[in-house]
Amino acid sequence: MPIEVKSNIVLLAQPEFHALTAKLLRIIFDVHNEFGRFLDESLYQHEIAARWSAAGLGKIEREVQINVSHKTFRKSYFMDALFNNGLMLEAKVADALTSSHRSQGLNYLFLTGMQHALLANLRPERVEHEFLSTTLTLAERRKFSIVDAGWQPLNDQSQGLRETLVELLADWGAFLEVGLYREAVTHLLGGTEQVVGRVPVYSGDRLIGNQTVHFLTADSAFAFTAMTRNRAALQDHQRRFLKHTPLRCIQWVNFNRHDIEFTTLTK
Repeated sequence: MPIEVKSNIVLLAQPEFHALTAKLLRIIFDVHNEFGRFLDESLYQHEIAARWSAAGLGKIEREVQINVSHKTFRKSYFMDALFNNGLMLEAKVADALTSSHRSQGLNYLFLTGMQHALLANLRPERVEHEFLSTTLTLAERRKFSIVDAGWQPLNDQSQGLRETLVELLADWGAFLEVGLYREAVTHLLGGTEQVVGRVPVYSGDRLIGNQTVHFLTADSAFAFTAMTRNRAALQDHQRRFLKHTPLRCIQWVNFNRHDIEFTTLTK
């Protein structure tokens, strides 16, 4: 199985989800009020889980494992807590909730097939919380489109990159964290030692240093992004970087929701 969850996931209807989260939030607020805002993340999670069980509110699982695989690639994620097989809690201790926290939570929803989750931050003076929701199923995430008007398969490695990524998307679907696709493609193209390296960056004839890139060949690299806006600006900045390196091209893939955009950037 390309995606395996080490729990029997139950899909909760929205009213049931909100009824459970109301009970969970009361526990979270009580823990925060009693212990303050400076506990470690794991301690908050432990106490929240203990109080849920003590109140007889149902099942609680910690560090629920999610395995993602494709051919020889394997990666495991661990969900903070799962209540009653259907309510996912991601409990954080940060200055504020960020887009990366939301992306991680949505990634877990996509991988598990669940539609709702609770994101809570216990570091601020008052508990910060958000609900995460999606209606996308795996079948719908597999309905992606390839947009490649600006793509040039300049070498065999570029064609291999495209074929490998399309196979991954057919297996896992779109919308997952872009880092997961990058990590899998790196592995399938030969691994970190072969693919990841450093390229010199010049200001005129003066070397200013070396930057890490993902190589296809000695003079071509690839880059993955997940931009839904300002794509032209990002393309411009990548071209600026490219012209100060010995690279001939960057094969750029942008994950724009259902559209997977392949673009070849050259000097």
